[in-house]
Amino acid sequence: MREVTDPGLPKAVREFLDQGGKHVVLATAQAPVVDGALPLPDPARAGRYARVLVAVADRADLRAAVVPWAVRAPVVALWVGALASSPGLLPRPEWPPLVAFRTQPVGEGYLVVARFAQPVRAANVVSELARVSVWPAPQAAGGLVVDDGSGPGGPVEERDVPPDVVLGDAVHLVDPVHPVHPVHPVTGRAAYSTGVPALTESLDERVFNPTGFVADVDGPVQPLESLVGSWPGGRRPDEAVVRGLRGARGVRGSWQRPEDAAFVVSLAMSGVPVSLASVSPAVAASIDADLLAALVAPVDLDDVVAREEHSIVLRRAAMRAHSSAAWRRRMAALAGVRVAGEPTVSVVLATRRPEMLAFALRQVRKQRGVDLQLVLAPHGFSADPDVVRASGLDRVVVRPHEESVPFGDVLADATSAADGDLVLKMDDDDWYGPDFVTDLLMARAYSGAQMVGTSAEFHYLVPKETTVRRGHKAELYAHFVAGGTILVERGLLREVGSFRSVRKYVDAQLLRAVVRTGAAIYRTHGLGYLLRRNAAGHTWQVDMDYLLDPVRTADVRPGFAPSRLLTYDPSELPTHAAG
Repeated sequence: MREVTDPGLPKAVREFLDQGGKHVVLATAQAPVVDGALPLPDPARAGRYARVLVAVADRADLRAAVVPWAVRAPVVALWVGALASSPGLLPRPEWPPLVAFRTQPVGEGYLVVARFAQPVRAANVVSELARVSVWPAPQAAGGLVVDDGSGPGGPVEERDVPPDVVLGDAVHLVDPVHPVHPVHPVTGRAAYSTGVPALTESLDERVFNPTGFVADVDGPVQPLESLVGSWPGGRRPDEAVVRGLRGARGVRGSWQRPEDAAFVVSLAMSGVPVSLASVSPAVAASIDADLLAALVAPVDLDDVVAREEHSIVLRRAAMRAHSSAAWRRRMAALAGVRVAGEPTVSVVLATRRPEMLAFALRQVRKQRGVDLQLVLAPHGFSADPDVVRASGLDRVVVRPHEESVPFGDVLADATSAADGDLVLKMDDDDWYGPDFVTDLLMARAYSGAQMVGTSAEFHYLVPKETTVRRGHKAELYAHFVAGGTILVERGLLREVGSFRSVRKYVDAQLLRAVVRTGAAIYRTHGLGYLLRRNAAGHTWQVDMDYLLDPVRTADVRPGFAPSRLLTYDPSELPTHAAG
């Protein structure tokens, strides 16, 4: 038996490597140090081994790791230096049988060992472990084909079409920064080379996102300077740091070093309320202008709502400019290829109240940054075509129903006329901010959930002329979202049989059906949504005193007082409030 002589290795790792047979250790640049490890990426590495150990720093490093395609072994181990919870693995159906799987804590992380009946590609096992390290969802490339540097899966043949983008210097012809690739006869274009060997210009939104954000905290404000310190090359993004800041009111300071950009952006993407007094000119030149404006905007971090509003503005700007999806859009433009945009959305709007029609249409029309279709379902009346035309909506389908038709059937029929990738149920009397739909799409992208929605954080009690903030938890996977905010994949809606044929509790029945499929529901922030409570006319009947009970409220404000993110026109105010 060959023994590993490095006494600094954790016992579990040392024992794995001390077993007999030929082995290889592959490690990323940020991974724990293992003597003799080969640095990744290493596309030229090939061969069959008794065991392969891949070492990475954390979950972000795992999801970015590029393992050589041609390395095989019956035993594949993954050592993650820092990880909050134990990994799991459901073997792919095309793999040989998984005969043993073991995880054990190692320091602040875990060692995972997977043993198969026959040799497997280590790259496939690591890729699957990376995929399921977040809530599993398809890796959406958007149509952009990227050579990640893992090497070809077999001999390159004439019919093999080259990628759109090559990470690093795959060829060296003219420009050492952006090498010139030959024009391929199949694509009619040359591949674009980034000149760098990894996705260093973006951050993984599945790892760095606001999941776990806490609205009401009493922790201190942390100085930015103490977080970035004097790390050579800049402080790298770190999930553990983000988790440690969840109880802090925020981060303040001055940003002087451009090399800390990835770290600061990771805080912003994660919803950490960062407020900067100043930035150096070098920093200002290296960061997205909208994100920079959000970072230096004044904010009262002691105000619960203002703090969360600031967090939302930060995460929106950071995701738009610095996420992996944003990187794909930039690369597609440079490579001259088309890439999939945001999914299309069909809004399903059922209403029994002709007097609310113009108001409801205005809430749909004000949505920005999204491709919308409206399926309007008047329930018990005929919609005035002049009112529909006056809304200015481009794509409207009207599906009227008699008053006797159950509400669930009205929604199911409206859904059958939807042509969007996603279906969004909106209510006719609630207020929606202009970024309501784009926030839901953003939450869907970073959560991987098949259904997303918001909490009913703000209620406007019409008889009391009072706004109530409920203090609901948000930015978490849950079994409940507000009925007027449900965004669901159209295919999943079809699989569960659409909205159930019931007269009430339609939303609860759909949520329950989705959970039964094993799909995930994610609840994002509710600051762009305001639920209207009249004295009567709701499927969920509840006494006003119930909603005003101090046990169920975080704040009560006189009059119409939603979050500033709602952004409403004076014409949308309740009649008595407008007066």
